[in-house]
Formats: sequence, structure tokens, C-alpha cells
Amino acid sequence: MHQIQWQDRFNIGVDAIDEAHRKLFSIVQKIMELYVEQHKNKFACVEGIKYFKSYALKHFTEEEAYMREIGYSGYLAHKRAHDRMRRETLPALERELYSTNFSAEAVQQFIGVCTGWLTGHIMIEDRAITGKIASELTLPAPDDELSLIRAVILCPLQEILGIPIQYLGHFSAQDTISDAQYYELTYLDQWGSKLQFILIIGEQPLIQAAGLMFGIELNAINEITRFAIQEIAQSLIHRAAACFGEEPNAYRLVEDHFLKAAECSQEFREHPPQYSLLFSAEQTCFVLCINQVPAA
Repeated sequence: MHQIQWQDRFNIGVDAIDEAHRKLFSIVQKIMELYVEQHKNKFACVEGIKYFKSYALKHFTEEEAYMREIGYSGYLAHKRAHDRMRRETLPALERELYSTNFSAEAVQQFIGVCTGWLTGHIMIEDRAITGKIASELTLPAPDDELSLIRAVILCPLQEILGIPIQYLGHFSAQDTISDAQYYELTYLDQWGSKLQFILIIGEQPLIQAAGLMFGIELNAINEITRFAIQEIAQSLIHRAAACFGEEPNAYRLVEDHFLKAAECSQEFREHPPQYSLLFSAEQTCFVLCINQVPAA
């Protein structure tokens, strides 16, 4: 995989913060170069991961101080996102690294999750600090479906991909997506209710979308990219939950995998999705299905 590239659209307009973000990306790139591409020894990877963690924690503290200094209204919600990374995500990644003796998959997971988190966090949360996107969304009335879709799904996706996306309407079982891939993420809350997302998209558009996120040219979806996409999906779910006034940490990811067409059809028959939304982006179409399944 080519190195993940810093993109100018990641800049939020605050020099110190932008410089820190570029540094974090460069650390992740170096880890990938040393361990994944050049297959250097474990020591180089360990030191790189330690450096990423220490620099990230330092950056969070400085960014939070800046938000307090300017009286940023979204400070508390933003700090909660930092705290999840500090107290949950990074410790979990470290545990996996050490328990597997820094296996290739664990290192790929670290790189993918950190890259995905940085991308989603910068484009959604950090750009809100300077008003490039709204820090707090006013949720439309439930019967205003188009505005709801725009607020919760369309705008964040456009920010992350950096291209215009158009909502075309509802997707039905009779509609088709050429060369479709079916990617499912399943989240579970403490009471056993499931929140399921199924992305239906052609293989090449999926690869192109991943390349747009990270500013690189991809030939296939690899493990690093899969973990990054998973983390970006998590960022969007936190954003959506905040919009609905629900606790963003209510749901935790329990499974993600690619489905076969027959498996997706069966899933639709057993649990028809509440939303089957058809979108277009740069001469291609994709579908996002969302379904909440109550606890049995």
C-alpha cells in the first residue's frame, strides 16, 4: 500500500493544530513504511507506536486548551471524543499489539484505526472548531426525511470524501448496483438492541472512495483500509447519535464483514431495513441501509 497522504483539505486554518495533524499523519506513515512495507524489526514499530501515542495525547491537551481559550461552544463534546481515544481506543490497540507480540494484523489494525480516526475526527470535529462545518446540528422534524438524511449522513460523508454526494431516493430490492459489494457493520447496545449498517457499492467505486479518503491510489481494499473505513463509520455513528440526543457510546461494534448477495437478500427478508438510501457520487451510485433491531 502506498503511503497515506496528507491532504490540504485537512487543514482547519489554525497553524499549530494543522502542524500537529500533519505530524500525526507522518508518524503513522513512518510506522507503515518501516513495519509493513520494509518489514523492519519489531523495535522500530514499538518506538513508532509509543511516539504516536505520546504525541497524540500532547496534541489533545493543546487542542483542548485552544478550544477553551476561544470559548468554543462544542468543547465538551469534542473533549469526549478525545477521551474515548485516550481511555478506550489507544489502550485497546496497545493490548492487542502486546498480546500478539506485534503481529502483522495487530500493526495493520493500529495503522488503519489511527488513520481512520484522524481522518474522521479532523474532517468532522476539528473543522467545526473554526466554523468550517457546524459544531452542533439542529435535528429537523422526523417527517422532514430529506433534511434528516442531509444532516446525519450526506454532509458528513461529503466532508470526509471531499466530493459532492447527491441523495437520489429510496433503494428497493428491484434496483441493482453493478458489481455490488455488501459490507455490513453490526453494533450492539447494553440491552441487546442491534444497529446494523449495510453499504452496497461496486468494488471499484469502493476502492476509489477509500483512495479519496486517504489521498492515495488503491488497487484493492486491504486490512489497513478496512480498519480505517470501520473507524470512520464509527465516527459517523457517534455524530448521528449526538444529533438524535442519544448517548454516542451506547453502541459498540461487534462484527463487520463482507456479505454475499444471497446473504444480503436473506438479511433484508428477515429484517427489512428502516432506511435504504440511494446516493450518487462522481458518476457512480451506492446504497446505505440502516436498521435498528430491538433486543429479543
